[in-house]
Amino acid sequence: MILDLMSHWRDYNWPSERFNVGFYHLERLPQNSPEGRIEIDGDNVFCMVQNYETKPRDEQRYEAHRNYADIQILLQGEESILWAPQKELTVAEPYKPDAEMYALDKDPTDIVLKPGRFCVLFPQDAHAPCTIHVVKQKVRKAVVKIRL
Repeated sequence: MILDLMSHWRDYNWPSERFNVGFYHLERLPQNSPEGRIEIDGDNVFCMVQNYETKPRDEQRYEAHRNYADIQILLQGEESILWAPQKELTVAEPYKPDAEMYALDKDPTDIVLKPGRFCVLFPQDAHAPCTIHVVKQKVRKAVVKIRL
């Protein structure tokens, strides 16, 4: 898991050129992009723009992906992403295409995401996004999916 400022993304040695493609897209993403999937490089790199209201911690479950890494960035608002090592968790719902779900049964690390910060989550990073940080609020988020 990586949490940093968007202005620092070039400081990393990413494991694939697809990460650079994803970050370049995020730099140019208009604030008023429509909600939904944006094609970048087919199923190798794509972006999903989402609008939602953050949820209470007790309504959350972890998710983990096998074939994709996520680059997550908020365009508006603030949220917590609960994080834990996937190998330490109890499966709540077996793997289906895209994700396996885990019970929120470990003391999570609270990652605060707000505009100007990005978070990269790899398959070993179980995460529960969309969680209330301080107060419930509407957020606008972009998630770039990078096929590994």
